[in-house]
Amino acid sequence: MKILEYLTPERVKLHLTGETKKEIIKEMAQLFVESGVLDSEDLEEFVKEINEREKLTPTGMQDGIAIPHARTPFVKKLSLALGISNKGVDFESMDGEPSKLIFMIAAPEETKKEHLDLLAEISKLTYEEELIEQMENVDTIEEIFEKLKNI
Repeated sequence: MKILEYLTPERVKLHLTGETKKEIIKEMAQLFVESGVLDSEDLEEFVKEINEREKLTPTGMQDGIAIPHARTPFVKKLSLALGISNKGVDFESMDGEPSKLIFMIAAPEETKKEHLDLLAEISKLTYEEELIEQMENVDTIEEIFEKLKNI
């Protein structure tokens, strides 16, 4: 499984403007609406489910990565969005550091194995410190795809 199988350029935002976890989640969920993965009338419910999932177990990993995610009937197909926060946002990460690379997974309810496989694939990025640093400082969406292609 490759991360790029689930990520498209229209679901990448280089400069997230939100300053809190909730603001970032809402901002990124909008990327799923804009790319047709989620209907606009389901946006609030999807955001609510992501926030509920965050209350159970925060999704801040380490080394500046967070992976908010939810399996929900509102999502049409397993999809990934990526946002970069220049300042970083508190996702209650394992190392206490703010998250700058936010990978959001939107998964239909029936995609349990694929969903977990994608989570695992993104989690492996925490071992790629140089790559993470490079991704935090890209100038274009094309650079993101070039970096992810090489892992």
